[in-house]
Amino acid sequence: MSELSTRNGIPGDPSAGANARFPRALMRLLRPGQWTKNLLLFAALIFAKKLFVGHALALATLGFVSFCLAASSVYVVNDLLDAERDRLHPEKRRRPIAAGTVSTGAAVGMAGLLSAAALSLAFWIGADFGAAVLIYLGMTHFYSLAGKNVVVLDVMLIAAGFVVRAVAGALAIDVPISDWFIVCTLFLALFLALSKRKAEMLALEANASRARPVLERYTTSSLNAFTATSMAAALISYALYVLDFNKQSEADFALLWLTVPFVLFAVFRYHLLVETGGFGEKPEEVALLDRPFQLCVLGFAATAVAALYLGP
Repeated sequence: MSELSTRNGIPGDPSAGANARFPRALMRLLRPGQWTKNLLLFAALIFAKKLFVGHALALATLGFVSFCLAASSVYVVNDLLDAERDRLHPEKRRRPIAAGTVSTGAAVGMAGLLSAAALSLAFWIGADFGAAVLIYLGMTHFYSLAGKNVVVLDVMLIAAGFVVRAVAGALAIDVPISDWFIVCTLFLALFLALSKRKAEMLALEANASRARPVLERYTTSSLNAFTATSMAAALISYALYVLDFNKQSEADFALLWLTVPFVLFAVFRYHLLVETGGFGEKPEEVALLDRPFQLCVLGFAATAVAALYLGP
């Protein structure tokens, strides 16, 4: 019989290791790396020139927290529904529910708690913002239950989630938002979602349809065409957004045009990484791991802030 570890003469508890791992597994279940998507809520704050207005910054930050809680609740539900399929995926099989490190009961309780916290905070911020979070939760849960299995609709629902984030950022601080910015967000999100589908198809090969059934309906040529179309539309609509922003503003924000090259580089760089670097299945890793992409984002942010806040 193997000897249990002891401390102060007391035999060690063999469940202690599992108990110690549970909080880490729970944190992995929440997918904090995915919270970077919710930074989109600050776009309205920046472009409305309220970045240094304390009250607006506080509301935008609370809105970001609310969406992080809501998003994590969605990920928990999604993992509950996909546990069997995830066990067929080389990476997703390590997710806490699929791997058995978090029980179904604990996951259900966590999902309910996160949703309640997200909605409570959202409606405290404002009724319109609360409605946006409610729509986001309903839409993303529909995606998890059925939408992800309908070809094309799956990526449209993912893109719509980003649009809701962009609009919610404006609702949180009660400022208008440009139609062109919404269009740009839609096409950029479509580009990311389609790139993810293509990367999954290439990575999983013969097991693609078993791990994600909708991949059986896509083809490589269709994904290439859809990705190229959405990428071009995103770049053009951002340029039109900058043009519209200058026309609608009394002050001259011509320097905002300098952000366009950064957007071009970021989109092209991301596309290249998907094609050659295997980043497509986890889009957040590009922002966290790729140094040129990180520098581009910082350059975009610095240029946008300088154009908006240091100009006339």
